Amino acid sequence: MSEKSLVAQFLAAVVVAALAVGHADAQTQPAQGGDKPAKSKSKKAAKSGSGGKVKFLQGSAETLAQRTARLKRECKGAVDAGACSGYTR
Repeated sequence: MSEKSLVAQFLAAVVVAALAVGHADAQTQPAQGGDKPAKSKSKKAAKSGSGGKVKFLQGSAETLAQRTARLKRECKGAVDAGACSGYTR
């Protein structure tokens, strides 16, 4: 073998070894701040909220008949898929 290929193989082995040591070191280190998991602030926000009531937003003011008429008008000649499914004829 030539001297260049031996040097390249040696450097590749050194890089692989360094990556393996770095990976093993990362696996064995404990988390920062001890063994306790970090506390989230969301629990405090939920406790001080407005009593847990959920406010629902109304949908569009469009009635079913209005929606059907709009889809028939907008879907003429369109592909029979998605929102236009069944309204293309």
